Parts: sequence; C-alpha cells; structure tokens
Amino acid sequence: MEHHLAILLPHYNNIEGLTATLQSLLPETESFTLIVIDDGSTNQMEVDELIAAFKSKLDITLIKQTKCLGVTAALNNGLSYILKQPHFKYIARLDAGDKCINNRFAKQVKALQANASLGLVSSYVTFVTVNNTFLFNFKPPTTHSKLQQAIYKYNPFIHPAVMYKVEVVKTIGLYPENYPALEDHAYFFKVIKHFKTMVLPELLLEYEVNPNSISNLKRKQQTKSRIKLLKDNYNYTFTATLGLVRAFATSLIPKTILLYFKKTFFYK
Repeated sequence: MEHHLAILLPHYNNIEGLTATLQSLLPETESFTLIVIDDGSTNQMEVDELIAAFKSKLDITLIKQTKCLGVTAALNNGLSYILKQPHFKYIARLDAGDKCINNRFAKQVKALQANASLGLVSSYVTFVTVNNTFLFNFKPPTTHSKLQQAIYKYNPFIHPAVMYKVEVVKTIGLYPENYPALEDHAYFFKVIKHFKTMVLPELLLEYEVNPNSISNLKRKQQTKSRIKLLKDNYNYTFTATLGLVRAFATSLIPKTILLYFKKTFFYK
C-alpha cells in the first residue's frame, strides 16, 4: 500500500532502543511507511530478525549502509529515497529509543493538512532516562513568531518529534553537512525562513536521554557547530546576540549541571 507518510529512522547498534520504538508505533492510527536507515550496525543479523518480526504489523523498508557514515549521511540517504517515491507527502522523524505517544502522527498530519503555509510541526516532549525514569517535559513556544525568536536561543524543535512536508525538502534541500552533530538545528533554521512552523501543545513523544547519544558523545563538536550556526545566521538583534552569548556560556558548563538546571528551573 502506498502511504502518504514516511517515517525516517536512522539506526546504529541500538537494538533495544529500536525494539521499544517499533513497539510504540503499533497503536498509531495514521497509516505510514517506516524507513529504517541502518548505518552499518555491527549486529546486522539482530537488526534483520527484529525487522522481520515486525513486518507483519508495520510497513517497514530497511535500507542498509555497508559502513557507518554518520547520522547526517543516513538522514540524507533516507530523504533521497523518499523523494524518489511520488506518493509520500509528509516526513516524520524518529530515533531508536524514542517512543510515540497519544496518537502523534494523526495529530501532526491533521495540522499540516489544515494549513497550506505550514511546513513543519513539532510537539511538546517528555524526556526520560534509558530506564524510563521521568526527567522533565520540554514545552517550547507554539506559534511561528515566537519560534522564530526561540531558535536563536536554543533548538525549539526536538528532532524526533517533528513532521514536515516533502515540499520542504524539495525547497531547501537535504540536511547540511557543515554543522557536525547539529544538522537538525541548522536544518530548522532554513525551514523557518521559508515555511511557517508550529508546536502542538501536547506531549506526543518520549525522548530517551541516552549516554551514547550524539549530544553526549560529541558535545564539544556540537557546541562549536552551534556557535558557527548562530554566527552564520546573526542578524544583529538582541535575541540573536543573547543566543550567541548563551552558546558561549553553555560551552563552559558541564553536561550534568546543564541537565540539573533544565530539570530544576526551566522544564517541569
């Protein structure tokens, strides 16, 4: 069956996380094709067996990369595949370990269908540990005008929580490769300049904070990319200046302390 929604899920050596994510997709009412881009995992047999076990329940396409090329390359290979399939209209992101909740996809598709100028929609997100212990809820601004300001201070769009139209990719292209470990924030900067965006004020994703994630393993590289991104998009406004100062400041604060401040003061 040719579905209108493609779910783009890059995967590398996280079979437990992938299992949990696939399980979370079963209650979704919106029809979709799940496209798993395996980035050269060393446990290929386990990946094949897991995909086979869910094939009768979910429409899954598995694309294997023979070696690990990194998440940006995996995402772009997935987007290139999606663009070749004319029936896809929407693309949702998801990562292994994250769980969709509260019928996420149906609500996001409905939002995109209701507004022709809307290019991307995200949602509120619950952050949890790998043991599923609650950390905090992330509730960014919901309107496009406020998101335009927020994106200079932090990334208001949690990558695995977004859904965007295929038209977006045709307009702005693939994920940029010149912002290592920050391809999502850089991509959203481009999206928000060409399309309207919004955040649904509802918790639709459980985001797993994994110690092996890019944000944790490549934090220094990610911070350098963030500073470069904000410099490249600097517009001499107070908001842009504050965002750049904030990026420099957070680069000096340990990750554990940042997480503590998020849990205690910023998010509930």
